[in-house]
Amino acid sequence: MSEENKTINCPNCSKELPADGKFCPYCGAPTSGNYQPMYPQPQPPYQYPPQYGYPVPPPKEPEFYEQVFLHESDRKALKALKAIPGFSIVMKKFIKVFNEKQWRIVNLSSNIRISEEQMPEIYNMLPPICEKLKIDVPEIYLELDVIPNAYTYGDTNPFIVITSGLLETIPMELLPTVIAHECGHIACHHTLYTTIARILVSGAGLAGEAYGLGKLVSYPLQIALYHWMRCSELSADRAAAYCDGTSEKIVEMCMRFAGFDKNLDLTVSQELFMNQAKDYKDMINSSSWDKTLEFFILSKMDHPFNSVRALECHEWAESDEFKNYVNQQA
Repeated sequence: MSEENKTINCPNCSKELPADGKFCPYCGAPTSGNYQPMYPQPQPPYQYPPQYGYPVPPPKEPEFYEQVFLHESDRKALKALKAIPGFSIVMKKFIKVFNEKQWRIVNLSSNIRISEEQMPEIYNMLPPICEKLKIDVPEIYLELDVIPNAYTYGDTNPFIVITSGLLETIPMELLPTVIAHECGHIACHHTLYTTIARILVSGAGLAGEAYGLGKLVSYPLQIALYHWMRCSELSADRAAAYCDGTSEKIVEMCMRFAGFDKNLDLTVSQELFMNQAKDYKDMINSSSWDKTLEFFILSKMDHPFNSVRALECHEWAESDEFKNYVNQQA
């Protein structure tokens, strides 16, 4: 067996995984170090250890995330995603055939790798954020794309890409917030699921053909993947707010993505922008038909609505949970 195709068994759930993965995508347990399962693992036939006097309980699935800034909808959406029929089969098959080196080939050959010597003005924003979120410093690249965007892919070696359109849209002082958002995805261990979701939902037919998944990528699974991706963005926003100590820059980022270009010399109000989200929620909650329309609009969206996203982060930043967490980490 080649080095690339070596596999190990998860120390918690015993499922077969690539040897170079840091976390089990099925249960979230770390795959290296001295990890001990939360409960003794029963072996067939079902055993009755005398020290317990009753059957050993089934292994409890550990909390996949430990970050305080994880949004509750993120947890629930991941749990719902795992419950979709066929998801575990898709995961297992995808992990066997997927190789993240394809993105490294693209990045090194087509994008600009940002470093201490190459665009240090941007790179120097990254290490302090990683230190605060307690993650390794990932590689970061600049991509030529007019669409303002930043994204994080990968599993064992996640990386960040920012687009030229992003630098054209937001002021430089807002860039650390965007980078902290992407680092938040890494801190929450989103990257493997995000990578799978992006590949599958960006073209389910092509993904099925390329990865041999075929009809396993069902419509309910696509909807669940989109829903989880939207929820994961809320967690990453919270991570950025934690790094900033306030939600103001996240709200401004959402306004920039909504159309407030950095070159527009106009008077804007964050409060009025978030009031749009309140009006939106009142509208949706007042009508079942409007809820149905919302579902159809959101069904193929991988990010939350801009104003709603801003309000969600702002409300968390005003909570005692946020304030206490920031004070504890200071």
